[in-house]
Amino acid sequence: MTQQRDSFYFRFEVKDTISEDYQYVDYTLGDSIWISDRFDTAYHYITWHNQLENINSTHYFQTGVSEVRSFSVSEPLFGFGFAIPGLEPGKIPSEAILEDFFYPGRSIPFGLGPEKVNTLLRLQIGNPAFGLPSQTVFLYEPYGELVIQEVEDYEMQYRTWPEEVRRGKRITSTFEGGIGVYEPQPSVDAISYTDVAIDLRNGEAVFFMPYE
Repeated sequence: MTQQRDSFYFRFEVKDTISEDYQYVDYTLGDSIWISDRFDTAYHYITWHNQLENINSTHYFQTGVSEVRSFSVSEPLFGFGFAIPGLEPGKIPSEAILEDFFYPGRSIPFGLGPEKVNTLLRLQIGNPAFGLPSQTVFLYEPYGELVIQEVEDYEMQYRTWPEEVRRGKRITSTFEGGIGVYEPQPSVDAISYTDVAIDLRNGEAVFFMPYE
């Protein structure tokens, strides 16, 4: 049976480069969400996204939420990219691959490379118009971890036409760590390395990982 999409969320406290205090952010999946931050407090339509990215020859399977504004422009809000062994370009991982990687009690370090997680976040820091997210892999010295608390079988109704039901895993986790602040680069493929970090703490996430 297909379950409701509002069972998923990303909740955490974040301190960016222009704030002295931590602020609470709650991205809850549904038809609309309330974004609780000091930059932009409003209702937005959001969509779930899964995609495969190649960063320095390491494949990351990304899961998270994106904001859809005018003209159907989709911009990432928050998510995780997992460097799961056995990922193939253009393919969703198998159930066996996910079960080998995600299990209760596992701690996955933030960072670049196999068996790690890349955390990405878009906040309006410096230039409020930029749409590219800051990421853990931008840090010279990444820090932090994501801890798996629970893994369940799950079916999600994708909003496509025709409608599609995707099977996968509903994963409950906690996390804390740092994200490197994005800075524009001459090449879109260049990594924006920095030692300036956005700090996350008291993070809780329930996210969906599909499988073939």
